[in-house]
Amino acid sequence: MAVPLAIATCSSNSPQHPNVAETAAPIERSADAAAEAAAFAGVLPSVTGCATGARCLRVTQQGKPSAQGTFMAQCRGRFADFIVPRATLPSGYAGPWFMPAQLENAATGVPTTTRPWTAASVDPRQQAKRLAYALTLRNYAFASAPVRALTPTLTNDADYFDNAGRAIVPALRSQAWYPAPRMFYGNTSAPGTREAAYGMTRERRVPAGELAGNLNGFANYAVAYYDARGGRVFQQLWNTSVAGVDTPRRDRMQFTQGSFVYKLLFSAAKPSDFPSGQDPLSGSLEVDVMPNSSGAAAGTALPVRLLQIDIAVKDARAGVTGWYFLTYVYDKSLPGTSPWRKMAPLGLTWGNDPDGTTVTHSWINPAAPAYARAHVTFKHPEPRLNGPVDNPDSACMSCHTTAQSPSVADMLPEGSCNTLRAKWYRNLPGSEAFGQFDPALPACETAPPSIDITAADYSLQMASTVSRALTGARTFNPCTWDEANPPPLSALADLRPNARVFEATR
Repeated sequence: MAVPLAIATCSSNSPQHPNVAETAAPIERSADAAAEAAAFAGVLPSVTGCATGARCLRVTQQGKPSAQGTFMAQCRGRFADFIVPRATLPSGYAGPWFMPAQLENAATGVPTTTRPWTAASVDPRQQAKRLAYALTLRNYAFASAPVRALTPTLTNDADYFDNAGRAIVPALRSQAWYPAPRMFYGNTSAPGTREAAYGMTRERRVPAGELAGNLNGFANYAVAYYDARGGRVFQQLWNTSVAGVDTPRRDRMQFTQGSFVYKLLFSAAKPSDFPSGQDPLSGSLEVDVMPNSSGAAAGTALPVRLLQIDIAVKDARAGVTGWYFLTYVYDKSLPGTSPWRKMAPLGLTWGNDPDGTTVTHSWINPAAPAYARAHVTFKHPEPRLNGPVDNPDSACMSCHTTAQSPSVADMLPEGSCNTLRAKWYRNLPGSEAFGQFDPALPACETAPPSIDITAADYSLQMASTVSRALTGARTFNPCTWDEANPPPLSALADLRPNARVFEATR
C-alpha cells in the first residue's frame, strides 16, 4: 500500500545522514498561540506568501527562523502547516492553502460513539463480509470534512456513501481530522515533505511499463488524515514545552484501538502517458498541487488526479498485527458522476503470510479493475495486497512492519539483506520493533541492536517524523520559536551517531 500508517509507499530509500485544503475555513488560534504571535511578531523574520491571517516566517530548511532562510513556514498554531522553499510559490499566489485542523486541539473532541465497522454484520474475518467492511470504512472516510472540501459542489450523501456499507452517524461526521505533524523536514526533492496547496507529499514514482501499460513514468502525491482518535495520539506524542523544539515522547508511540487513517493518492499521469484511449483515470477528481520543485519547474502548478486511496484501522480482529490495511482504486467503468463513488475496493490485508506458501492474510476483490489487480502480482505470483502506486517488489503490510524510531531498517530487503527477506514478512505486534538492518554491511542484521529502538505501531509517518526530531537531524519548530531564548542543542532528543538512519517516509 501507499501511506500511511500513515500509509506508505514502499521504495528504496537513501540513508538520512546526521548532519485539504479548506480555503474557506476560518483561521482558528488558541489564546496561547495568539499571545505567542503577538510576542514574536516584531522579532522573527516575517515574509509574505501564506494564507491570510497566518504567520508567515522566513526559516531554514530545518525550520529555524532566519533572515537568510530560503524557506517559509505557515503558522496558525503550535505546529507549522507547511515549510516549503520560497521559490515553490509564485508571486501573487492566492491559494488554495493547506490549513488543516490544529493538532493542539486534538486532546479533546474524540467521539465516544461506537464505530460502524465493529458491527458483526461487517466482520472482516468472514470473507463474505469483507466488501461491506471495506465500504463501511470508505463511508467513514468520505464523511470527513477534508474529503467534502475537495468537492464542495457534491452535497448529497449519495455522492459519497455506498448503501452496502454501514451508515455514519452525525457525531462521527462532525469530528476533526488531522494530518501527521512535522511532515516537512528533509530533502524537498525526495518523498515525504509537504507542499503548500493541499499538504501533499511526494510518493513513489511509477516507472514506464508498470501500470495499465503506461508509456511513460509519472510522479504521485498524497495527503493523509487521521480521525480524532488517531490525531489525539500524535497530540500526546509531541512535547512542545521547550520553545522552538518538538520532543517526541517515545513511550507514546502506540495508537488506541479504533484509530483510523485514510490517505488520498493523486497521480500526475497524463492521458498521453497511456496507450491511446486507455487512460484509466478518465473522469477522476483533479486538483493542482504546488510541488517543492527547483529550477524551471519551481512555482508551477501541477495537475494531479485521484488514483488510489489507502485506509488503515486498528482493529483487534486483525490478530497479531492489530491492523487492517485497505486499498481502493479508481474505476472509470463504475456508474454515476461522483469520482468518490468510483473508488473501488481493491482488497484488504492483516498479515504478512510468513509461511510464504499460500496467501491467507490478504483478500483481493475480484471485481476491482483489471489494471489494479494485475499490479498486485506484477513482480510476484503471491497476491499480497499492493496498490498501483506501491512498489511491486514488496507488499503493504511488509512495508509497515518496518515502522520504528530511529528508522534503522530500510523498507525493502536489498543488498546483503536480500538473503533475509523472511524478516520483512513477519507478523509482529505493533509494539514490537522491527530491528536494526543495514544492507551495506556483510551481515545485514545487527543483533542485539546498537541503539534503543521504539516500535511505531505500523505508522511510517510516525516513524519518519520522530526520527527527524532526533539530534542528527536538528529540526526546529518555528511556530513556538522564542528569539530571545533560542533552544539549546541539549533540548533535542538523543540519537547515537553510530546508527545508520533510513528515510521511512510517508
